[in-house]
Amino acid sequence: MARFFFDIHDGTNLCDPVGRDLEAGVILRAEALKVVTNLMAAEAEDARESTLVLSVRDESGTIPLKVRIVCQVEECEQPRD
Repeated sequence: MARFFFDIHDGTNLCDPVGRDLEAGVILRAEALKVVTNLMAAEAEDARESTLVLSVRDESGTIPLKVRIVCQVEECEQPRD
């Protein structure tokens, strides 16, 4: 296992100072997707359009995985009877 850091970019940059011990590959990808979707769910509650980038870096600073998620909320007119 290696230590990976999950840095968040959503207009501001938040660097993960602690990291997580995970196996590379499928396990790392699944954890990154879980983190980014949870963050987007919270962020999208207050916005009509949000873009969130999660950069996963290892201890050497290499970024083996980056996830970008875009959420656009469009409120449509309701049909009138």
